[in-house]
Amino acid sequence: MRKPSRRVELNDIIANQILGDDPEVIALVMKVHLALEAILIEMISSFRTDDKIFKLSFPAKADLLEKEALISTHDRKAFDRFNEFRNDFAHVFGYQVSLADALALARDLEDEGVDFSDSVGRYSPEAATEYYGGMLGVLEEIGWCVLSHASYCLS
Repeated sequence: MRKPSRRVELNDIIANQILGDDPEVIALVMKVHLALEAILIEMISSFRTDDKIFKLSFPAKADLLEKEALISTHDRKAFDRFNEFRNDFAHVFGYQVSLADALALARDLEDEGVDFSDSVGRYSPEAATEYYGGMLGVLEEIGWCVLSHASYCLS
């Protein structure tokens, strides 16, 4: 269950600290999620053309695609896992993601079949910092891989 890490206070608003994590990290996760959802909508548009598809929740879109056999159960689980990761940023006040959290996401996605050429999720935080430059680099790799995977499903 998602819960705020603490209560919102006036100082948070004044100090512009409503967004708990680095704005670049938040922006990257939100943009990847937006692109992923656009790919899901594109897939749904291949068999439905009504505007109701835009009102479906992210999990409902993934479920519908699985039911139509356009994505596998593993694909749906991977997409839902990324959605859950994004939802923590979007719905938990003051959420702070760690490099270990990002690496766990990469492991989970890879376990569901998303191809990571070098298995970034299996790196230690120290190695991930050395090879990817830390959090942003790891999240960029995750974004690239999950969007490539989704695009492959679209083709």
